[in-house]
Formats: sequence, C-alpha cells, structure tokens
Amino acid sequence: MGRSVFWPVLLFSLAAVILAMWLPGGPRPRPPHDLPWQIERLPDGSSRVFGVALGRTTLAEMEQHLQERAEVSLFAADSGSRVVEAYFNKVVLDGLKAKMVATLGFDAAMLERIFSRGARIATLAEGKRKVTLSGEDLALARRAPVVAITYLPAIDLDEATVRGRFGAPARRIAEPGGKVVHWLYPEKGLDVAIGKEAKEVLQYVRPADFPRLLKPLEAASK
Repeated sequence: MGRSVFWPVLLFSLAAVILAMWLPGGPRPRPPHDLPWQIERLPDGSSRVFGVALGRTTLAEMEQHLQERAEVSLFAADSGSRVVEAYFNKVVLDGLKAKMVATLGFDAAMLERIFSRGARIATLAEGKRKVTLSGEDLALARRAPVVAITYLPAIDLDEATVRGRFGAPARRIAEPGGKVVHWLYPEKGLDVAIGKEAKEVLQYVRPADFPRLLKPLEAASK
C-alpha cells in the first residue's frame, strides 16, 4: 500500500519540478506607465496623462488612481482671477517621485460662489489669497473634472533629457531675464519650463486649451 502511494507522489513531484524549470519565473513585469512623457491623444482631441483624461477624469478619480488625498484650495488674486487647485504632496509613479497640482474645471460664476462661501481666507504675498473650501464645496470639488496638471519632478530634467523624452519643441519662449525658458509642445498640450536656477515645471492642458496657456507667456516675453 505504501509503495503504491509513493510512486504517484514522486512522479507528480518530478513533473512539477520540470514544469517549473520551463515556465518563466513569476508573472511578466508590467511595462512602465503613467510616466511624464507618456501623453495619449484621445479621439475627442483631448489627452490623457498620469492616468487622467483631462476634462473628464474627476478629482476623486485622480486621487484614487494616485492613491493620495489632495489638499484642495481656492486661490484668489486682487485682479479678480479665481482658481481651485488640488495639491498632491508626494506622488510616486513607476519609481519617479514628484509633486502635482491639479486645476479643476469650474466656470467663473461657480468660482465666485465658492469664494464667497469660503471657510477661511489666508493672505499670501503679491495680492493673493488662499481660501479654505467649505465642506459642501470640498465635496463639489472632488466631483469636478481635472482640466490641467502641473508636475513638479523631484529629479532634475536638463535640456538633453527633455529633448530625448519629448522631442524637439515646436517653440521656445524665454521669460524676462532669460533664467527660465518654456519649451512648448502644442500638439501634446505641454509646456516644459526649464530653469537655470530653479526646478523644472511641466504643465499639461488639453491641446485645445493650449492657446490660453500660451497667451500669458507671449505677453510676458514682449
């Protein structure tokens, strides 16, 4: 009885060893994804980057994808401009560390209402104020679409790296003083600000929104 049990077990063990020798070790590694230069043009003319379809993905969905809760605030300037931004302090995507700021898609009338209902207002430098959203507006913000992303990489991106990853820019615009040069990629909806004394900043918008990003750069350069 013992021998009749032993041989099937031995044969099964040998077969398992041989199969393990031939099969690849473990699941295949997933290819890199959500990297700064992986910008996907969508059929509707929009774009997707970092897993976020600009103009469609909500802040709550972005938080879930990044596995991080954002700090949401409204920023107001004395000029009357208003914007709601969500700040991600520590993002790690495929080993690359960065900070991110997501701009949310509210129209001017809604921004004014959010400002008037603010729970707290802090004065910043240069005539700017930071407004803490009320609980109701905070929930509203998380249902709002992300329309732009500012990416602040932890590593330095020199010109050679930017060219190698994104290609040659369609245009370059230097800020006054020449310490920061913007490499512009309209078809990608991308502005890469390369600084001689500051960290690089990448800003992503829908390609259709690129003229609005370009306008203040052109005005400042004149």
